[in-house]
Amino acid sequence: MDHQSLLIDGVRVPRFLYGTAWKARRTKVLTELALHQGFRGVDTANQRRHYDEAEVGKAVTASIESGMLEREDLFLQTKFTFKDGQDHRLPYDPQAPVGVQVEQSFASSLEHLGVSEIDSYLLHGPTRRVGLGAADREAWRAMEAIHDGGRVRLIGVSNVSLDQLRSFHREARVPPPLRPEPVLRRTRLGP
Repeated sequence: MDHQSLLIDGVRVPRFLYGTAWKARRTKVLTELALHQGFRGVDTANQRRHYDEAEVGKAVTASIESGMLEREDLFLQTKFTFKDGQDHRLPYDPQAPVGVQVEQSFASSLEHLGVSEIDSYLLHGPTRRVGLGAADREAWRAMEAIHDGGRVRLIGVSNVSLDQLRSFHREARVPPPLRPEPVLRRTRLGP
């Protein structure tokens, strides 16, 4: 294994992923630039409030078609975001059960990104600040089903507390991978 990637559950994951949030109209050009500069991992979300996943897909397609990289060389990560984290441009039917919302969002992500498989699919964050709710568990079960179907290689969570991560890990049939070192350490700045 090279020093620029990790092996998580048998999947090679780059240590650094290019984050595509808040790029707006510059998403495609900046993602292409990141890929040109050597990034081989891209993080996005099906959340139009902060991401333009379709523009990420255009950048990926252009980079592959130009011969800069092959799909096998690229790690694509996207996320399911609950309604409270979205704006009015929802990638799913808000009246549908949560499991159906996850499936609809995932199908939309495949279309946006122009791929038949996603490397990593994350729950963008739980529905509550403390503990897990029924919707969190239902979303995770839907993600497990997508994983079982072979359309995603890894499933995981983001923006969770350590207690929430432990709960997911304890309750899940396909638990999120655990990393021994912190990815983001929250520190207080100033007095």
